[in-house]
Amino acid sequence: MRLQHRDVRVQDECVSYAGIVITSFENGAEVGERWIPLGVDPSEADDEQLIQQLRDALIWQARRPPKAAGE
Repeated sequence: MRLQHRDVRVQDECVSYAGIVITSFENGAEVGERWIPLGVDPSEADDEQLIQQLRDALIWQARRPPKAAGE
């Protein structure tokens, strides 16, 4: 996981956005990458998306499905 800026061109304007990159590796080789934008004033929906992406990455890293509460 790392912080990264990405440039987006909208018509004639270029805007830079900060985000978190989550990179997945398997046997030392990169197998996936997700970039999640971070806004200056993030909404609750932004926070929830980030939490879900981080949760998914940790579960993938552990290579096991999550258990339901009480299991």
